[in-house]
Amino acid sequence: MKDIKIAAAYIRVSTDEQAELSPDSQLAVVRSYAEKNGYILPEEYIFTDEGISGRTAKKRPAFNEMIALAKSTDHPVDAILVWKFSRFARNQEESIVYKAMLKKDKVDVVSVSEPLIEGPFGSLIERIIEWMDEYYSIRLSGEVKRSMTVNAQRGQRQSIPPFGYTLEPPRADGKQRDMIPLPEEAALVREIFARFVGGEGLFPIAKWLNSVGARTHRGGAFENRTVEYILCNPTYVGKLRWTPTGRTRRDFHNPDTIVMDGTHEPIIDEAVWEAAQKRIQAVKEQWGYKARPTYELKDWLGGIVRCAECGGTLVFTKPHYFKCNNYVRGRCHSTQHIKTELLHEAIIAKLEADSESAAPLHYALAVGSADKAEERKRLLAAEEQLDRKLKRIREAYTAGIDSLEDYGRYKAEIDAEREHLRSRISELEAHDPGKAEDSLRENIRKTVETLRSPDTTKEQKNNAAREILESCVFDKATMTLKITYRLTI
Repeated sequence: MKDIKIAAAYIRVSTDEQAELSPDSQLAVVRSYAEKNGYILPEEYIFTDEGISGRTAKKRPAFNEMIALAKSTDHPVDAILVWKFSRFARNQEESIVYKAMLKKDKVDVVSVSEPLIEGPFGSLIERIIEWMDEYYSIRLSGEVKRSMTVNAQRGQRQSIPPFGYTLEPPRADGKQRDMIPLPEEAALVREIFARFVGGEGLFPIAKWLNSVGARTHRGGAFENRTVEYILCNPTYVGKLRWTPTGRTRRDFHNPDTIVMDGTHEPIIDEAVWEAAQKRIQAVKEQWGYKARPTYELKDWLGGIVRCAECGGTLVFTKPHYFKCNNYVRGRCHSTQHIKTELLHEAIIAKLEADSESAAPLHYALAVGSADKAEERKRLLAAEEQLDRKLKRIREAYTAGIDSLEDYGRYKAEIDAEREHLRSRISELEAHDPGKAEDSLRENIRKTVETLRSPDTTKEQKNNAAREILESCVFDKATMTLKITYRLTI
């Protein structure tokens, strides 16, 4: 009589593989194997991940649930059955780790379509199969990305329609369906841009969208980041955007990103789009990273003061204190705990002292007009490109591809171009230090008047402080404030 053993089944299909069995077909093969080889396969021990890559385990919920079951204290399964080893994992390193973990609990991973011989040669063959699966996965990923890159450069859509659009009905010729505006959502998109260009912040816009019952295409509520994504999406002005290197973590200006003209109808005109982009840039320069006006101010110092230990923002907490936001979230060891009134007075006193002192002020340069800032940004990017070009010609000379004469000629051309760029950048940044500091001190005095005035709102005080402050860092350990002013040129 054959031993009765309990097995679990793992079924996985991914969206980018065509030469694989469907979930039902994989399960049928696994059931047949279990029946022939004395395994009982309970329904509750069948785990399926659909449309998910096998490159990493952390994004496969059913896989992780199955591993937890197999390693539980009562050890309910003797084996995990898969159609192929590639279903278990396509990352050999991860496959070895998980199989070793299961082996300690005497749980085997069995490929029902790739039988192995007993002994060390069987293990060797298994490793070869895993290596080939990983190689195929990497190669397939590269081919898919290359194909998508070509399509993106041709202006073809690479993703689902964003908020405001849907797909046209299927075409008789079988070609890719274009995006068409959804009237109600398109009207909301226009209103989002109009409100933002008119001076409204991300949080109030998100709050308004939720109040009128709007929902994202995933059915979720609108948040600051959702609104920001819409404002930075060139789809609404008739273009298509795609990044071959993968996720950019909301880096909307990633140099690898491809932006091409699309064939769909724009929702926003160029003038409104450009106005929105200029305001986004201005807000970033004024407010800095993760301190933009996306929320309702609880105090005029909101988003201004930072922690000396971790760099996180100090946030207003009830009843009347400021604390490090990262400490509140368990990511910093210093509370920077200080009464609101004390922090107010300390900052105003520091501003008053600096406005009257003859000592040099600590400041950072900021470019004033949007056009000037854009030109400076372009020139700095061109300078970085020259650095990369110089590196390439140096490598070509070292490898013997170029002669010393060629290298010298190319380098001289690059040096001349760099000198021209630096000259123009210097012109943009030119200022008279003496006059500039006098002007800055006058602006500090006006800001102190605004902060002292009982007639100004907390929003007006916050804006006034931000116009002159590049950074403000509080260190409770030494009870000191380090302030860097913004000097606009």
